[in-house]
Amino acid sequence: MLPNEFNELQRFVEYWAAPTAQRRFEIRCESDMTAITEFYDSVLARGEDILRYLEKFPLANMPPQAELLFKLLLSLAHVAMAVEIHGEPRVPHSPYPNGLRITQGPIPLG
Repeated sequence: MLPNEFNELQRFVEYWAAPTAQRRFEIRCESDMTAITEFYDSVLARGEDILRYLEKFPLANMPPQAELLFKLLLSLAHVAMAVEIHGEPRVPHSPYPNGLRITQGPIPLG
């Protein structure tokens, strides 16, 4: 569960709050632009509020609700590429799946 002040984003947690950067990348690549844009618009609109909330906690010791919220924010960074640059879930004219493997994301939320 997310902190109460972010309840409207709860519907995204199961799909978008992935545990690793690699999985967040895969989810973006496997999603359609309708889902990506809905997530992007919703989380971006609350981005500043999310950052203010998360700044209260040390990165390595976030409560579970804050960690879920942070994972949504990390997924926003992935989908922003699709929305703002590519205009589609994956890099245009690139094969998927491909050999790209993200071996380390932000510690401890890989």
